[in-house]
Amino acid sequence: MCTAYEVGRRGGSFPSFLKSKATAELLRLGKPSLIRPTLPAPVLLPDGSLAIMSWGFRRTLPSNTKGKAPTKRTIVNSREDMLDGRTWKKAFAERRCIIPASCFYEWTEGPGGRKIPLRLDPQEDALLWIAGIWEKSDEHGQCFSMITTEPNEQIAPVHDRMPAVLSSGQLRPFLEGDLGEFGPSPVGLSSTSFNCLRNDAGRA
Repeated sequence: MCTAYEVGRRGGSFPSFLKSKATAELLRLGKPSLIRPTLPAPVLLPDGSLAIMSWGFRRTLPSNTKGKAPTKRTIVNSREDMLDGRTWKKAFAERRCIIPASCFYEWTEGPGGRKIPLRLDPQEDALLWIAGIWEKSDEHGQCFSMITTEPNEQIAPVHDRMPAVLSSGQLRPFLEGDLGEFGPSPVGLSSTSFNCLRNDAGRA
């Protein structure tokens, strides 16, 4: 499960449908920032604007044990094969977004069962565009969730899911509701292992 990614300045072109203000904001991105659940991050909306939302849908789940308090959860990933379920259906139909990312992280098992972060970067100097959905709540404001799909050959040995990375030609169709199925990343990725994640963009 992807629970960390970075967003920062990269080269490459931006989608042509972006408003000039959104393009300027992306151009102003500096050193990559590490994004973890509940932290704010930029997302692209169908009208070409850029919005700041927090990562993860907040849910309060009732306890199955009598007398035990409900459990609060932050759901950061939305499985492609469950988007027609109650939790995601309305957002997938009406509130799609695209998450710009410099890279994302998965975790692999190291010596003694220790989890080691694996950073996945695009092979070209460009941002990754990840499919997402969003919602608004009175308590938490606007929140987004990252859609996940089947992994490509590179990630399959590490995890059975990966973020739904979109090609440049898929961005507009996805936002307009014409793209509902996803596949392994069409973008080449390179990987780097780290001993730990730090708040300075995960550079260990």
